[in-house]
Amino acid sequence: MDTHHTPRHQEPASILEIAFESTHPRAPCDPQPQGLGAPSRQKLEAQRTPRYALSAVYGCTPLLLLLFVISYSLLVLIMHSSFNHQMDPKGCLMSYMYPAYYRILGLDQEKTPLAGKYGLLLYRYDLDEYPPSFTAVEPSQLIQTGDHDWNVPKPVKIKLRGSPALFIPGNAGSAKQVRTLAKQAWTQYHLMEKEKGSRPGTSPLDFFTVDLNEEFSAFHGQLLLDQARYVNEAIVHILSLYDDAEPGIPRPTSVLIIGHSMGGIVARTIFTMDNYLPGSVNAILTLATPHMVPPVALGYEITELYDRIEDFWRQGYNSPHAPLANVSLVSIMGGYQDTTVNSDAGNLHHIVPQSHGFSVFTSSIPHTWVSCDHLAILWCKQATTAIGRALNDVIDTRRPDRVKPLQERMKVLRSHFLSGAEVAFSPDISRPETLFLSKVSHTFEDRERIWAYPRVVERKVVGQAASSNHYYILELPRQEELDTFKLLTSCIFGSSCSLTVLLCNTESAAQKDSSSDPPTLSCERNRLSAVPVPESVAASTTPLFEGDRFTGREYRFISKRLSDLSGFQYIVIEEQRPEDKFLIIEFVNEADTIHTVQTSTFGLLRGGLVLDQFPAKPTLVTTLRLPNVDNSMLAYNLKTHSASCQGSSRQRFQPMIRQSSWTLNEDKYIVNIASKASGVDINFHGDLLYFDKVLLHTSEGIDLQLWTDPTCSEQLSLTLTVDMFGSLGKLIIPYRTSVLVFTFMVVVLTIRTQILDWSVDGVFKPFGVILSESVKWRFWQFSILLGVVSVIQSLKSKAMVHLDPDTLTDHEHMTTESHSRHWSAWFDNALLGRNDPIFWFMAPVLFQIAVGLVAFVWFFLNSIVKAIGFVILAVTKTTDDNLSNCAHSDQSGGMATTFMFLVTIVLPYRFAFAVAFVTLIIISVRALVIAQRMANSQAAWDRFHFAMAMLVMFFFLLPFATPSLMVWIRNLGVGWYKSFASDHRIDYVAPFVIFVEGLANGTAVTKTTWKRYTTLTVILLDAMLVYLVIFGVRYGWQIYFLTRAWVSWLVLLRFMETGLGSRIESRIRRIVWKVDKDD
Repeated sequence: MDTHHTPRHQEPASILEIAFESTHPRAPCDPQPQGLGAPSRQKLEAQRTPRYALSAVYGCTPLLLLLFVISYSLLVLIMHSSFNHQMDPKGCLMSYMYPAYYRILGLDQEKTPLAGKYGLLLYRYDLDEYPPSFTAVEPSQLIQTGDHDWNVPKPVKIKLRGSPALFIPGNAGSAKQVRTLAKQAWTQYHLMEKEKGSRPGTSPLDFFTVDLNEEFSAFHGQLLLDQARYVNEAIVHILSLYDDAEPGIPRPTSVLIIGHSMGGIVARTIFTMDNYLPGSVNAILTLATPHMVPPVALGYEITELYDRIEDFWRQGYNSPHAPLANVSLVSIMGGYQDTTVNSDAGNLHHIVPQSHGFSVFTSSIPHTWVSCDHLAILWCKQATTAIGRALNDVIDTRRPDRVKPLQERMKVLRSHFLSGAEVAFSPDISRPETLFLSKVSHTFEDRERIWAYPRVVERKVVGQAASSNHYYILELPRQEELDTFKLLTSCIFGSSCSLTVLLCNTESAAQKDSSSDPPTLSCERNRLSAVPVPESVAASTTPLFEGDRFTGREYRFISKRLSDLSGFQYIVIEEQRPEDKFLIIEFVNEADTIHTVQTSTFGLLRGGLVLDQFPAKPTLVTTLRLPNVDNSMLAYNLKTHSASCQGSSRQRFQPMIRQSSWTLNEDKYIVNIASKASGVDINFHGDLLYFDKVLLHTSEGIDLQLWTDPTCSEQLSLTLTVDMFGSLGKLIIPYRTSVLVFTFMVVVLTIRTQILDWSVDGVFKPFGVILSESVKWRFWQFSILLGVVSVIQSLKSKAMVHLDPDTLTDHEHMTTESHSRHWSAWFDNALLGRNDPIFWFMAPVLFQIAVGLVAFVWFFLNSIVKAIGFVILAVTKTTDDNLSNCAHSDQSGGMATTFMFLVTIVLPYRFAFAVAFVTLIIISVRALVIAQRMANSQAAWDRFHFAMAMLVMFFFLLPFATPSLMVWIRNLGVGWYKSFASDHRIDYVAPFVIFVEGLANGTAVTKTTWKRYTTLTVILLDAMLVYLVIFGVRYGWQIYFLTRAWVSWLVLLRFMETGLGSRIESRIRRIVWKVDKDD
C-alpha cells in the first residue's frame, strides 16, 4: 500500500520504506489502473502536506544564507592569512648546473619485478665542461634531450670511484630533483679540498636517484611499501657496482640516503622490509618529511604503515645490536614557507634519541637562515650548500660503511646544521708561542666589563714595535659575579681579517703573583671557536640580504664560561693592521642577562607585553624568556623603539633578535629590528596535535635573544602583542583535514533529523529544509556540546617529556614512558586534541564553518540535479499513468554483480564507489523527473528527497576514495597494470553498490511497519556521531567504514523483506520471544 493511501491512524512506515517503496508486481511502465477516488485522495494528501515536501526546494533561509556567507568569508580570511601573513621571509638563491642522468640497466626484471615500474639513475656533473664528460664517455656520444639534460644513445660503463649516495623523491617527485643537491655536494667537496687540503678518508659522492614515475606516494600506503622494496633492491645493486675499489680503500657496504618529503618515509620503511640488507644504510638525511603523521590521512593503508614504522623505530635502539644502533637520522624542515607539509610533523624527538638524530629548520642552519617551501628546500642554494658540506664531512672511505662512527658523525652533523650556540666545539689546538712585550707594540687595557674595537680613546702604546702588529691585552676577571666571556665581531677569523684572538698566560709563577705588567706572555691561538651570526646593519632587511641584494656578510660570536678559561690570565687581540671592522668583548654574569617574564595568553590578548628601557643594563646579548608563550597556534608581533643611538655613527651594529623555541631546534634571526616600524613577526613551531610535548631544554616557551651594542647607552622599548589575523592562518595546516570530519557531522545530524521528523509526521523533508531548521537551534546545541568537550579536555594538563641530553641515550626508558602516556590517554585523542583553554571555541567555530560548506554542497548538487531534470522534462514526455511504475523499473542491469566481479580481478573498490556516486546522481535526477510529473505524490517526492540526502552523504565520502583512485589512474598512465591486493576488497564497497542498485531498481526494501527499525537506524547514526567527536579528526579515514556499516544496515533491511530474510527474521523473533518468556 502506498504511503499516501495509509490511514491516518496507522504508524508511519520506516525511512527505508519511503526510500524504496514498491508497488504490486507489474510490467515496467505499464499503465497503472486508477481508482475513481484516486485524484481526490491525492488532492487531500497535497492539502495536508507542506509544499516544500512536494518540490525540489533548496530550503535556504536568511539565517542559513548568513551562516554560509560568514563561513566562506572566514575561510577566505584564513586562506589569505595563511599565505600572506606571518610567513617567514623568502630569500633562496637559485642554483645552476649542467646535469646528466645515466639509467642503470643492470637492475632489470630478473633482479626485481618492480623494474618495469621504477628505475635507477646515476647523476653526473662536471664543473667546467659543457656538455659534461665522464669516464668512458666522450662528449660526442651525448644527445641533448632538454635545456640541461643529456642522454647516452647506447649502453656504456662508468667507473665509480666515490662513495654511494641515493636520493629518494617524494610525492609526485622527479628523480631529477637530485641535481642541485648533487651539484652542491660536488662543488663543496672541491672547495673543502682547497680549504683544508687533502684529507684522509674523503671522496666525492656518487649520487644515484630512483625514478619512481612521480607516483602519488602520499595517497596510498602500499605505494610506499613498493617503493621501499625497490629501494632495498636498488641499494644491493648499487653496492655491487663497486667491484673494483682502489687499493687500500675497502669496498662500500652501505649507502648514504637522502629522502625528500615522502621519500624520507620510504627511507625509514626500508628497515622494516624483509628484503633489507642489514648494515646497508647507516646515515639518513630527510628534507621536509612528515615523520609523525601522514600529510593526508584519508586511507587506512598509509595510517597502518605509519604505525608500523613508528613501532619499529621506537624499539630499534634498545640494545647495542639493535637494527638501528648505528643509524643516524637528521630531519630538516622548511618552516612556514612550506604550506604542503606541516613542519611540526618533521619532529623526530619522539622516536629518535638525540644520540642518533635530531630535527632542525633551515632557518637555524648556519649560513642559511632562510625558510624554504616544500620544493625550494631541494634547490635553495644556501640550504643545499650547507647540506653538501655536511654530506662530504661525514664520509670516511677508510671504513666499509663509508661514514664516520656514530658519535663522531653526529658531532659533525650538529656542527653543520645547528646554530652553534648549543654545540660544544673541539677546535684544533696550536702550540704555545712566546710574546715578548718589549719587542711589540701593545696596550694593557683597563679592567672594564665592556671593551670595543676600534678604540674610541687614543690607545696607550708600550714597547718597541718590531712589526706593524699591535696587541690589546685584557686581563680575565676573577670576580665571582662575572662568569661568562662573550665576543662579537664583524671580522671573519682565518680569512683576510687582520684581527686575531689569543689566550695568554705569564710564563712564570712569580709573574702571576706580581701586580706589575709581565714582560712576556705564553699564548695560544685557535682555542676559541666562533659561531656565525648574520650581519645587522642599517641597510639589512633579512639575514644576509640588503633589500633584494644578497650580501652574505656575517659576524662571528664567541661565548665561553670563564671557568673554561681558568688556565689563562689574558685575552689578547692582535691587530696586524688597522681594520674597518668592529670587535666587542663583554664579561657578564650569565644569570643577569636572562630576564624571565611570566605572562599568560589572556594577558597577551588583553594588552600585550610592554617592556620599557630593556635591557636595564647595556648588554651584548640579553635573553627575554617567555615560558608561557608556548602555543604555536598563536602568532605575535614585536615592535621595538630606539632613541638617539639608532643610526648613530658610534653604533657598531643594529639591534637584532635570535628567536629560539622550546620543542625543536628552530632558531630565527631577525636583523635590524629597530628600523621596522610595523614590527617583526614572531612565530614558531611546536608540539603536534595528539602528541606529548617534548622539551629539549629545561625551560618552556620561547627565548628572544636581543643583540645590542653595549657601548650604546640608549635602551630599547619592546611591545609584544598577539597578531590575531596572522594567527588565523595557523589553523590551515594542522586542521585542514578536520573540515571533512565536521562536514560529515553536519550531514549525519541532518539525515538523523530527517529520519526522526519523518517518523513523527510521515513526511521525509528535503535536506535543505532540515539544514535550515537545524541552524536555528539543533546545530547550536551541538556546537555547545563540542565547546564543553574542548573545555574539559583543555583542563587536563598536557603530558611533558623532558629529553635530558645526558640521559637521552636510554631511549628505551624514554619511549616506554611517553608511549604509555600517549596511547593510554584516549581522551587526549578526542576532538581536536588537548590545547590551550583559550582555543575552546575552535571546535564550535569549525563546526559552524562546516555547516556553511554543507549548505554550499547541497545547493551545488541540488542545482545539478534540477538542471539535468529540467532538460529531461523539456525534451521528453511521459504520461502520469506510466510514471509510477517507471519509478520502480529495474534498469541497472545487474550493476552490483558486474562490479563485484570487476573489483575482484581488475578495478579498485574506490572506482566502484565513484561509479556508485555517479549512478546516485542519475537516480536522483530520475526521481526528480518522476516526482515533478506526479506533483502530488508524496511517495515520489519522499523517494527523491531521500536519494538527495544520500547523494550529499556520498559526496563527502569522495575525498576518501579519490586519492587512491588517482594512484590507480596514474599507474595505468605509466603502463603498470598490476594493482594492490588491498584495492580488491569487495566487502569495502559491496554495501554501497548493492544499496545504489536497490535505489535504481526502486525495490530495494518493501513496506515495513516496524517502528523500531527507524529507532535502530537513528541509534547507528548516533554511534557514528560519538565516534566522530571522539576520534574523527585523528582517524578521519574511518568515516568511510562507519558509513559502510550504516549502509550495510539499510541493505540488511532489504534482505529481511525477501522471502529468505523474512523466514530468518520470523525465526529470530520466535527465539527472542521464547527467551523473554522463559525469563
